[in-house]
Amino acid sequence: MTGMTLKVLSPLHIGNGRELTPLDIYPGDGVVYVLDTGKLTADLINMGISLEEILHLLKNPPGDAYVWKGYIDELHLNPSDYALYALRIHGEPGRRSMQIKEFIKLNGRPYIPGSSVKGALRTAVLYKALKECGDSGTAMNVVSGIKNKRGQVERKTAELAREIGWSESLVDFYLAKLPQERTDGKHADDLLEAIVFGMESDRRSGVKYEPKRDPMRALIVRDSGAIGKKRLAVYHVDVIGNVQPIPIWVEALEPGTTAEIEVKVDTELLRLNSDYFNGVLWECLRDWGRPWEAFETFLWEAVEEFYTAVRKAETAEARKFGTKAAEVKRFYSSLEGHGGHVLRIGWGSGWLAMTIGVLLKENRRWEGVRRQLGLGQKPGGRGLSRDFPKTRRLAKGMPMGWVVLE
Repeated sequence: MTGMTLKVLSPLHIGNGRELTPLDIYPGDGVVYVLDTGKLTADLINMGISLEEILHLLKNPPGDAYVWKGYIDELHLNPSDYALYALRIHGEPGRRSMQIKEFIKLNGRPYIPGSSVKGALRTAVLYKALKECGDSGTAMNVVSGIKNKRGQVERKTAELAREIGWSESLVDFYLAKLPQERTDGKHADDLLEAIVFGMESDRRSGVKYEPKRDPMRALIVRDSGAIGKKRLAVYHVDVIGNVQPIPIWVEALEPGTTAEIEVKVDTELLRLNSDYFNGVLWECLRDWGRPWEAFETFLWEAVEEFYTAVRKAETAEARKFGTKAAEVKRFYSSLEGHGGHVLRIGWGSGWLAMTIGVLLKENRRWEGVRRQLGLGQKPGGRGLSRDFPKTRRLAKGMPMGWVVLE
């Protein structure tokens, strides 16, 4: 594999951290114009409108926050003459105002970051490595072999290996360990990822993640080429499961959009560093034969297994999508038997796809750990929701972010 085609199967949003506000847009009939406000301001001044009046209105919008709409409509201007680009809108626009999360762009044109795709592939590999080789015996042996720079096994490392050995599995150990470590949510996976992907000795925790020992660094995913802006649209996102409506609009690539993207495995890097990689993943690949030859097959099997598990989990809980349940089921049915490598990326993918949640939820310790970490907190800190994840996002009745690599 090198050059691959990524095809969007459901609305895909990958944000750049910015939002379009009512001061940037003109809402038309089924379309949103993103305005060249500099050009529009210059023309308004040429028509005799003072800059002071325009600035006053921008600072004090009169009720309707779409300030430019007043000028454009009253002066019978064509909004397309002042548009940087136009976006079809799916769902209801904000009547008086809306903020739209921008899609990531380079030189003004959308693209798909390689890091978004690689992150999704990495989660799938983590899932498969834990499923296939995450037994406590394998993990204990891997950790007990980690030595410090003096060639000795640290006391903490030895203790860690014994703890793993007493557990039912590596996932079971991980869930038992989390409450003891008082780990915040952002770093909850650090120890688990270190043991799976690659590690070095650490006096405090026994081991810590070491990127140079991670075979996933041989997986190279480059940014896609530029995608035409005509493939972007505005979607009103339905947040299912929240008591109060949450108004969210995003720029997203429409289903059917394609982009060329390079995905490559550096087998030579894997072969040359064969004795250096030391995590459970590498041990797992050894069971397949020569790890550098097995890596790619393992990767795509991981994608198939993990994202099938995610689809099944969401389908099994389709009732949580309320009135949209039938649409969600139809969408997931359409993915069954789909060719290529189906995966999920970007904003709105949900907890199940962004983590190994489908594996964690099978463990008897999960519910207790979830409560310990405060996952699923109700608004205002009023306890925890019984359902987790509680909310789900849909765009035009579809779970967001599903794509296929072909």
